[in-house]
Amino acid sequence: MTELCPITTSPTRLALKILGDDDLRRVHAAALALLGAEGAAAENAARLAPDTVVLGGRVFEHHTVLGAKHCWLGTGGPGALVRPRAGGDPRPAIAADLDEACRLADALPEVAVVYGPPVHAAGETLLAELAQCFAATSKHVQLTTLRSAEEARAAVRMAIAVAGSEVEVRGRPPVSLCAGADALGAAAVFARAGLPVGVVAAPNGRTAGADDQADLAAALVRHHAGVLAACAAIQATAPGAPFFYVADPALAGLAAGSPEAAMFQIAATQLAAHIGLPVSAVGMTTGSHEPDWQACTQNAFAALSTMAAGADLTAGAGTLGGGSVFSAQQLVMDSEIYSWNARLVAGVIVDEETIALDTIRQVDIGGNFLGQRHTRRHMKDVWRPRLLDRSMWDAWVASGSEGAYEKASQLVDKHLAEHQVLPLGDGVTETLAGIVAAAKGLY
Repeated sequence: MTELCPITTSPTRLALKILGDDDLRRVHAAALALLGAEGAAAENAARLAPDTVVLGGRVFEHHTVLGAKHCWLGTGGPGALVRPRAGGDPRPAIAADLDEACRLADALPEVAVVYGPPVHAAGETLLAELAQCFAATSKHVQLTTLRSAEEARAAVRMAIAVAGSEVEVRGRPPVSLCAGADALGAAAVFARAGLPVGVVAAPNGRTAGADDQADLAAALVRHHAGVLAACAAIQATAPGAPFFYVADPALAGLAAGSPEAAMFQIAATQLAAHIGLPVSAVGMTTGSHEPDWQACTQNAFAALSTMAAGADLTAGAGTLGGGSVFSAQQLVMDSEIYSWNARLVAGVIVDEETIALDTIRQVDIGGNFLGQRHTRRHMKDVWRPRLLDRSMWDAWVASGSEGAYEKASQLVDKHLAEHQVLPLGDGVTETLAGIVAAAKGLY
């Protein structure tokens, strides 16, 4: 089983901000004013919501805690198209593609959350896809396409079957919901069952982001008001329910992969901290249609923005075309981008152990540090790439002149051939199949 590799952030050393303290207060006050008489209740609801949210995996090693000063990575999705692993034009996704996407995410230690789900298979219902996700990964699944309360009730029953009981599902919820205003009913069902939710409502009945694309400040106010309104609705339904702040540029009407989207996510992360909520940011949403320079450049800047700002979860890895196409190679490359940025935001730890003054004195000028215990303790602390080549020219040519894409393809093939997903417990697969079959009348 592959353990996650969360990176502890160092907010005192690296904290990317785009709003000053006065700006934060003004945006927050404007959002409360937009909510009118409901503003006070919304502000109080944010205080009532817990400041940490557990996104449970099927095993302890795959638990993800939002609000614990860790950077986590989530896949993107759902992509209705899949770019074939052998290359070529994207094609409609099928159930086998969803299975591969989830198993690859399960194998990659950088990926903490299977978001979306990553692939929407043609002809499959959301509940059938959720069952397939549960079978193909032991990591947390965060849904973005759940809308109806009836579907939500069925999903809750599935979560209870996976967790083992109604008590266990509250302690280690295997599924959560991240969505817009049309999912408030489904979110209320999840919240009552103890499943985490993050929702952006539309204040005053307007569509979020409809008129705000040209004005980032206005988009921030409306989005912040939408999060506060949703939080108030959820806390009124289930006081103390786990709720997280959603920083998704698409829900604010902003173009994915743009500087404005990155600026929005930094500001939204600051606003979430201002009201004490953990935050899930959809950062890696490149508009490129190939796993190329554009895709990696856009995702590197976007992920650095969300992670350095302090977002708890950065989702979107592995998708192309603004989230419409899933690519296995891109998921591997985005994992490498994440690990680079996570190393940056972890900062430099300065204490007696890392300064190592006694070791320096012992070795002295011209001495050899390789034989020191301090060196052996820390020799693996250095970041090492799997895909980015740092060898000399002759060594690179001798190894076959492979680039990051070719190495990513090899890693995808290796993981899918060798990685074994922890199986579901006895009878769970049959229980999930029964719930899915019974819910077919919903579609």
